[in-house]
Amino acid sequence: MSMLLLLFLHIAAGIGAWVLLRIKAPAAALVGSMFGVVIFFVFTGLEIAYPPSLRLVAQVLSGLIIGMRFSRRDIQTLKTMGGPTLLLLALIVVINLSFSVFMFEATEFNYMTSLFTTGLGGVSDLALIATDFGADMERVALLQLFRLVTVVIIFPPLIKGMLKSKIAGLKAKGGHVPTQEKPRHTLVKYATTLAAAFVGGLAFNALKIPAGGILGSIVTTALWNILTTQGGAPASMKSVAQTMAGAYIGSNLTVATLLQIKVLFVPYLVLVVEIFVTAYLGAWLFTRIFKFDWPTALFCAAPGGIQVMGLIGEDLGLDPPKIVLLHTVRILGTLTIVPILAHLLG
Repeated sequence: MSMLLLLFLHIAAGIGAWVLLRIKAPAAALVGSMFGVVIFFVFTGLEIAYPPSLRLVAQVLSGLIIGMRFSRRDIQTLKTMGGPTLLLLALIVVINLSFSVFMFEATEFNYMTSLFTTGLGGVSDLALIATDFGADMERVALLQLFRLVTVVIIFPPLIKGMLKSKIAGLKAKGGHVPTQEKPRHTLVKYATTLAAAFVGGLAFNALKIPAGGILGSIVTTALWNILTTQGGAPASMKSVAQTMAGAYIGSNLTVATLLQIKVLFVPYLVLVVEIFVTAYLGAWLFTRIFKFDWPTALFCAAPGGIQVMGLIGEDLGLDPPKIVLLHTVRILGTLTIVPILAHLLG
């Protein structure tokens, strides 16, 4: 029965993705599948937990798509990212502390719940740590989820508006293979690249590295593509990865979860303000100090997930190496810094 429900969930996700792809919406497959699942839950009254194994597959496929955009040219670029990395870590500390006080004063949350709610790290990772410091794990998890969904809904249209003069000429580099290649050769490239992605994703996940599935997949896919120049994936892989990622996010937005917005409305407003301050202040600093282009800077600073921001950034033709690196730093930095702050301020 559970397998049948999962099938229906993915059908709903696929329909939602198809509708938004047809109207050429930003991040169409990801946003469409997310809302397809939410609508499915609302009309059926069902709640289906997304299996961890499928979530891992979604992360690996997402990592493959992002990793395919890395080339030898990007290695030199990443060598210059020390300054932006340090700036982002400083920004995390300042904004987290500032908005934790704001959240504490504006709501009925205790300080530890406020500190972990305003942390800009992973949705589940921060919630799991929060309970050790006396924070309300459920509220932290819900508001972190609302943060991720808000970034997914708001920022792709903003970025697409900035890129509207260029968007018609953008093409994904990672998923296209020259047409003159023989089908058999193409299938070998697909299979070996997919194997490389799963090796890295499974290894990092086994080591319990935060967001290990996607990070490991990005690393091994990028290495395979750089070292052999034989990386490849079908163009449809991007839509599949986005649809699975959207289905996972949507599966967390059950009817009961959505009803919590009424209770958490004021904390959510504080979080929305934090999202925009982080995104625009960070982007302004990246452009002024390190000469990033504005759309890439905004995507580097907007506090979404590695999987989501990497996929959408790749889809819009931005600079995936910078985006992936800085979101990795933000998430790992937050998971390190927030517990230290909680210990010092506890």
